Amino acid sequence: MNVSQDSAPMDYMDYFINQLPRNLATMAALRDELAVRQGALSAAQDAVADRAKAAEELAAARATAAEMVSGAKDARAALKVTQKDFATLLGVSLRTLHQWEQGRRKPTGAALTLLRVARANPRAVMQAASV
Repeated sequence: MNVSQDSAPMDYMDYFINQLPRNLATMAALRDELAVRQGALSAAQDAVADRAKAAEELAAARATAAEMVSGAKDARAALKVTQKDFATLLGVSLRTLHQWEQGRRKPTGAALTLLRVARANPRAVMQAASV
């Protein structure tokens, strides 16, 4: 570009004015890209939070399952009876008692209540069983 000194400021101004739409389009594209990336980041943060919540729920479920396992074992130990006798006392099959003690199943309803009573007061369960 062969330009004299007097026309140089005008040529530069014309250049920048001509480039303005292109620069604005580039800025708009960058703004859109930023919005997309912020959306992806937000989704990733939500996924991390969901995973943390799921991990907490899983830990709580495992603790509950461990309590149920130790609950059946502890109740039987408190009564000082065999698995067979304890299953008969509870009115459940020996297999069901095994599954409770190994954590494959959880006692529910009346059996769960009786296990809690047996752990807390084994003598009352034995007295009730002998009636």
